[in-house]
Amino acid sequence: MWRTMAYKKLAVSDTKAAAFEAQGATDIAAIWRAVRARLRTELGDALYSQEIARLRVRMSDAGAIIVLAPSTFNRDWIEDHVGARIRAIWTELDSMHRDLIVLAEGQAEPQSDVVREIPAPQAVSGSSPVSTPRQDDAIEPRFSFDSFRVGPANEVAAAAARSIVSAATPPFNPVFFYGDYGVGKTHLMHAVASAVSKTSRPRKALYLTAEEFLSGFVTAMRARDTITFKETVRGVDFLLIDDVHFIAGKPKTEDEFLNTIAALIAENKQVVLASHRPPAELAIADDRLRSLLTGGLACPLSKPDLDLRRQILDCKIAQAKCHYPVLNVSEPVRDFLAARITTGPRELEGVLNNVICRTALLGLPVTMEAVSTALRDLSLSAEKRLTVDEIQKAVATHFGVTTTDICSKRRTQSVVRPRHVAMYLAKVLTTRSLPDIGRRFGGRDHSTVIHAVNKIIAMIESGDPIGQDVDCLTRELRG
Repeated sequence: MWRTMAYKKLAVSDTKAAAFEAQGATDIAAIWRAVRARLRTELGDALYSQEIARLRVRMSDAGAIIVLAPSTFNRDWIEDHVGARIRAIWTELDSMHRDLIVLAEGQAEPQSDVVREIPAPQAVSGSSPVSTPRQDDAIEPRFSFDSFRVGPANEVAAAAARSIVSAATPPFNPVFFYGDYGVGKTHLMHAVASAVSKTSRPRKALYLTAEEFLSGFVTAMRARDTITFKETVRGVDFLLIDDVHFIAGKPKTEDEFLNTIAALIAENKQVVLASHRPPAELAIADDRLRSLLTGGLACPLSKPDLDLRRQILDCKIAQAKCHYPVLNVSEPVRDFLAARITTGPRELEGVLNNVICRTALLGLPVTMEAVSTALRDLSLSAEKRLTVDEIQKAVATHFGVTTTDICSKRRTQSVVRPRHVAMYLAKVLTTRSLPDIGRRFGGRDHSTVIHAVNKIIAMIESGDPIGQDVDCLTRELRG
């Protein structure tokens, strides 16, 4: 399927291809252990045990790395939530730069010519696709407009998405979706990419994460083949790039990103972007890129209200029943879950997956007790769960700076101290991993977060007045 074919390496020499067999199972197992260790740190023990620990890895006859999931349901979850991250970590650790494919147990491997081919990113299209996977795998039905539930939290973004699909020429360019993690930005982008091939005038669409764009560009530069990369990302009618904040602060990539977007807009091709912040708040070094992004249409997506959460939950349950026909979730349980999980669609789905593992997979009914156990194991309660964005805004207001300052590269004392406090509070008051927190502070490394946390702890223990600021902010954030 098109969304599962993460960006592949643009060029591999015959020497590396011939050496596929030389790097044996021991080396693959060592890399996989390192990948899993990284994921465990980033995802936490509960989610790791539920979704990652059951995966197995091996090498195909064609030299690709096959990650085996125990079921199609688990495979889909992996691709939706961590597929791009697994490939990014594997690419970083594997000197052979082998392709990685996620399959369910019993699922047939792609043909060897497909596995060994090193195309540019795959496009969803109504005409000829860029690479060779079967066209019936190109569109993921779960990420369609039909399965995207609309409410006050996302109605502007949904309307904009539908308008650009039906328009003959881009009415807004670029379109920029922004909101906290898990509120539906990626779903909406996939829905756009899926829909453009079904209109009366089918067009080609390419969806990439920023990590995939960055990885592809870096690989192209190393292979001295940037022309292929440019032809691929600019040779589509719709270019959709998710998590663009990962590109911010990387000058060479920012420059290529700017040129790509400008070229597509000049040719009346649609650009759709997404990030956890509006374009004006991204830590972008290039003023030209900032101007281009802020000159489009910025559409917010926020956390859904109770009614919309219930609609989303009903939709997720209906999708799950395709895999587990015996799944039966009563109205009281649905109401309870929608009222209790107040953060967003992704967390709702995560709890539902946990409940399914405890019930439908074992042939047991979905009871309130099973749901309560799932919530307890995932450390979810009725208490307000803070986000890193909320902490950054509160700290910025308290110290008289902006959230852009906190996430920027500035090193003045007036900015560094609030930044350290915000990182400390993010570590103490949220369940986010250190790498995740670092990414949300302008793409910083986890070691920077550790330094900030230790710095604030030392200051508090020494009686520094910063302790009073931390106490005040903690009380404010906890309500």
